[in-house]
Amino acid sequence: MQGMNMEIGQPAELAWIEKDKIRVDASYQRPLKLKRVAQILREFTWPQFGVLMIVDQADGTYTVYDGQHRLAAAMQHPEISTVPAAVVTLEASYQEAQSFLGVNLNRSSISTVEKYWAGIEAGDEHMMRICGVLDDAGCEVVPAGTKSPAPNRTSSISSIERALKSYGDAAVTGACRILIAAWAKDNGALSGVGIQALARLIRNNPGMDHERMAMKLKGKDRRVLTSDAEALRKMGGGDAPLALSKAMVEIYNKGLQTAQIQIGAKK
Repeated sequence: MQGMNMEIGQPAELAWIEKDKIRVDASYQRPLKLKRVAQILREFTWPQFGVLMIVDQADGTYTVYDGQHRLAAAMQHPEISTVPAAVVTLEASYQEAQSFLGVNLNRSSISTVEKYWAGIEAGDEHMMRICGVLDDAGCEVVPAGTKSPAPNRTSSISSIERALKSYGDAAVTGACRILIAAWAKDNGALSGVGIQALARLIRNNPGMDHERMAMKLKGKDRRVLTSDAEALRKMGGGDAPLALSKAMVEIYNKGLQTAQIQIGAKK
């Protein structure tokens, strides 16, 4: 039947489970929000608690892939020893991360960084491609739920996906390398706009000197450059990556009589 998944798997088993036997797999789960847990405790009632989605493990314990905040509240409540849960059996650990993604994508918004790390755990081909490209460039995605920026870290997952689709892996890798070489101490070096802008130039100018571009950008303040490009965009139209590409072309070509680069087509 079109438009309907008929391979729905085995139904979950409904049961009351001892709360101490349930744990959270931090490899894909969102960080716990203590304010949310406190709110659940203040307003706790069984009708509002609902049912946890958990996976039975070989050692007799369970992991929760939907309801970790409710579980955390139940852990702190002195009147609760067991919680209602839908227990599912999965053949492989990556399926648990896939289930987390499925539940949250269908129900509520999750950040692109959370989607990335859950996708890595689940073996998602798109997220694995991003991981490979960044790894080749000596970069990485910021850890989920943390505020740990660094010049070689990025949270611009959507921008990287767009850049990969438009310009390819090699161009994105090259863009990331240039950005961290140019602004080695700038925690915002790997901005999504910057990655897209440079990847476009690399794809459209195979002979571009990457070391020259990095050196030229190094002499500029990234924030000022981005701000100036945005001001030009507002006056002349177009998108932010295109405006920054134009600014980078001007910077690179200054002083060159030959071998100048061009913006070129987006795709």
